Amino acid sequence: MKHRYLLALLLALLATGASAAGNPGRSAMECVSASRDKQDIVFRNSCNYKVFVVWCGEQKYTKKKCGDGPAGNSFYTHSNNIEAGSITRASGIQEYRYAACEGGIGFGKSEIKDSPDGSFQCVGPGSGKQALNTKVETALPASVAPQRPVAQSTPVGIWQVVTEAGERARLIIQGDGAANYADKYPARWSRQGDRITVIVYANDGAMQANRSAMTYELEMAGSTMTGTKLATRINNQDFPALALTLSRLN
Repeated sequence: MKHRYLLALLLALLATGASAAGNPGRSAMECVSASRDKQDIVFRNSCNYKVFVVWCGEQKYTKKKCGDGPAGNSFYTHSNNIEAGSITRASGIQEYRYAACEGGIGFGKSEIKDSPDGSFQCVGPGSGKQALNTKVETALPASVAPQRPVAQSTPVGIWQVVTEAGERARLIIQGDGAANYADKYPARWSRQGDRITVIVYANDGAMQANRSAMTYELEMAGSTMTGTKLATRINNQDFPALALTLSRLN
């Protein structure tokens, strides 16, 4: 059934209804534990308030490594919010490092500042409310990869997405960081060299609260892209990773 994974994800996400918490600028390393579950790392929030975790490392479903994050704040490459007592997963990861702060994180990394050695600051509202933290959890040594030069081709345009499960949908990528999936779902995208990350949301409210339905990690090569729809877990239901191919329609 076409779009069965996407629709299930979006329905489950809408049912959660959780809103993003403000970021007080404090570390949450004492709240978050990491444990291995086969190919994944499970981050668990043991505190009674919302936190967020950022991580990086050797990952199966993306070529991004530690140091390939947003320009000027580039050590950690992935992030997610974790409600009190809940979990989030880093899928298909071996070596990894992570950090955590109280509150919620939105699109980008304005709620945390990191350094090339992995140390970090949790950024609160207003200046002067930053907490320097050098306690960074390291599973195995993680190398800092050099930045790639920006490719000349652009992802902006209309793309046909086909998953290995046979799902098909249009992805519209706009020049201001906005996007639209299946002519219905709002999305955002970012770029690091040839690597494109697209985050799809159930609706505008979910996008404002950073409650994402799914994430694409893509590699661009001219008029085509390949990559993965990352595995995720919502409402205790696992949704597997799916390989993707994209072809430009315009």
